[in-house]
Amino acid sequence: MNFSVIYNPIASEFRQEALDHLIAGLINKGYTMYRSVKSEYSGHVIPLIKELDPVSDLIVTVGGDGTVNEAVRAFNEIEQHCVYSHISTGTTNDMANNFNLPRHDPVKAVDKLLQEGSETQMDSILVNGEPVCYVSAFGYVAPVPYLVSPKLKKRLGHAAYVVSALPILAKKPEKIRFRYTANGKTVDTEAVLALITTSKGMGGISLYTDSDQNDGKFEVFFLHKLSPRLVAEIFSHYLTDTIDMRNYMKYSTCFTTDSMDITFTGLLPRHAVDNDGNKAGFELTLHDNELHYRIGKKIRILIPKA
Repeated sequence: MNFSVIYNPIASEFRQEALDHLIAGLINKGYTMYRSVKSEYSGHVIPLIKELDPVSDLIVTVGGDGTVNEAVRAFNEIEQHCVYSHISTGTTNDMANNFNLPRHDPVKAVDKLLQEGSETQMDSILVNGEPVCYVSAFGYVAPVPYLVSPKLKKRLGHAAYVVSALPILAKKPEKIRFRYTANGKTVDTEAVLALITTSKGMGGISLYTDSDQNDGKFEVFFLHKLSPRLVAEIFSHYLTDTIDMRNYMKYSTCFTTDSMDITFTGLLPRHAVDNDGNKAGFELTLHDNELHYRIGKKIRILIPKA
């Protein structure tokens, strides 16, 4: 059995100690290292996965949530041979929750993975045919994660998102009108924020703690209203990671489904609908201003049991 490691050294919480600990731990478990390689640029994980998958029994990535998204994109485009896993060293590290690992201590995460890891599967989503592992979003504050500079994240960590969100939150919420079809129903609605995800949370908060990552469905959240008072309430809960979706049901729509179609019936979102940083993934104008969500491939992963 051999393994390969792909690491992103510019991830905000990357530590050489954790990378060395991972490699030594896998070797102590009887694995032989095939290759350890650095991700050199955004999107580099995709060709690296395709290159290493046929010759590796296990591939572990070390980096942020975007690193996982790139890996899942690659696995959707090939026949997966290896088992995949991930050690989170980014800013929000939402994928650590999905992998049942500590979010901000990569050394402890390595220990837990090596001691308790077992093979299972993880859902992915296709958005207009493009693979997404983490989240697809549009609306009021959706651009915030992509407006934060890497230097600011490195310096402030999770607080960088808070600082970058303040100018947007100070403005009047912009509602997006659209029609969606899911679970046999077609609904006309409007929202200030839409989140479509397979993740238990995003932006450093836990939204769907009971989400099943291997049920063939994804979570949908439409926030329809956002007042200054509600912003203050959500913001305070955001800082302490105590947001409970049940408290906002009168302002939102939340459901699970295995497919959904969206047609924008008003102005398009100002910022391109994004799939975790892969801005070239799709253009709405090329798809008649529509979004089509489908379950993608299931990814073989190594994670501790919940």
